[in-house]
Amino acid sequence: MAFCLPMHAEGGGCESNAKLNVSCSRASAFVQVQVANCKKLGKLVLEVRDQQGRVLYREEGKAFTGDLVRRLDKGQLPRGTHVLSIVAKEVSLSQPFTIE
Repeated sequence: MAFCLPMHAEGGGCESNAKLNVSCSRASAFVQVQVANCKKLGKLVLEVRDQQGRVLYREEGKAFTGDLVRRLDKGQLPRGTHVLSIVAKEVSLSQPFTIE
């Protein structure tokens, strides 16, 4: 069974209100990604990288609000520790997570 261990990350300034939460459970086939910010995010890039820095997943898009929710398929990611990062105009957040 694969599951990940969640950790929490925050940015600074108004971005100090920006929060990234990456979580999943053994019962779920998904990695849940939630971003909450006090301002709209605008254009953003979401990436998952492995420990060697290789990009395992990349998504570019726009968020017209300060909230973003994504579900990533755990079956597409190998076991191990990865880093999920979100980069937008005024927000840069990253959080490590582990799929076991």
